[in-house]
Amino acid sequence: MPISGPSSYPATINEFITHWQAVNTASQPATEMVVTSGTAGFIVDDLITYGDALQVQRDAVTDARVDRTLARQQLTEQVTALQARAVEFNNRVRADFAGTAWERTLPTAFSVGDAESAVSDGLRYMSRMWTRINALSTPPPGQSLPMLLLGGLTLAAFNTEVTALRDLYRTLKDAEVDLRVAREMRNDQQDKIYDLLKAYRLKVPTSLPVGHALRDSLPVLTPPDGHTPEAVTVTATLNATTNQAELSWTASTDADLARYEVRGVAGDEYDAEDEDLLASILPGAPLSYATSYALGSPGLTAGFKVYVVLDTGRERGSTPVFVSRPV
Repeated sequence: MPISGPSSYPATINEFITHWQAVNTASQPATEMVVTSGTAGFIVDDLITYGDALQVQRDAVTDARVDRTLARQQLTEQVTALQARAVEFNNRVRADFAGTAWERTLPTAFSVGDAESAVSDGLRYMSRMWTRINALSTPPPGQSLPMLLLGGLTLAAFNTEVTALRDLYRTLKDAEVDLRVAREMRNDQQDKIYDLLKAYRLKVPTSLPVGHALRDSLPVLTPPDGHTPEAVTVTATLNATTNQAELSWTASTDADLARYEVRGVAGDEYDAEDEDLLASILPGAPLSYATSYALGSPGLTAGFKVYVVLDTGRERGSTPVFVSRPV
């Protein structure tokens, strides 16, 4: 199958491996075909090794996306909790210090989706004001000092939660770096493989006569010119019992339909560069698929597309759909 993106590499590599092994067997006498790529020579076992290494790196990308999703979820939960505390604090000051400088200088509320700087500035301001209120010589009427928020939350406990939030921001940044590095390592391996497959296609015609079946069946790297299919419409739900995403889609009417491919990414952002091929479904089979891909823990989200793939290898993906597993 032609290479249409990172998710197509494993199947394309396997196709080339099978063809290469057949060429070795067909040689008279049977010999290992050596292909030159760059300045080195390669045999089919080298392509197998390259493919195995690529799979490890592809898994690393998926794992890094899962780690980023979990880090985002934990960060969002902590920001949400502290934002609620900030609202509670402001309301408490308005109630206990109405008409005073304390009320007039309350911190501006931040939103859950605000940047780290806005959240951190708001929480630091709140902590400082709380510190000064606790230092007052006379508490407001009917109240006592130091001030406690609901559930007996002390200033010290609040500051501990703010410190934990800073750690979560760092964890998310680390996860984003890990994902970028994993992608680039995967891409480097893909580039080496692509060059080797290209070199193989140049080598085979020099080793087999015109009209030989293996020469005529040489795997291709890119889809030929032709029409691109229309996308199908996909719906997705979470099965609360199995914690699986259940997908269904409309049928393609393209006369050249070869198969449907279900692809997925971990997380709530769909990047086709990070797709994993989850299933290939032939025409006539049920237009549905269930998977626990990237949904192994509460709080995780996975995105899915269904691709219409033609006999030529040309394809088109659906609009992505996302499924989240509740915390």
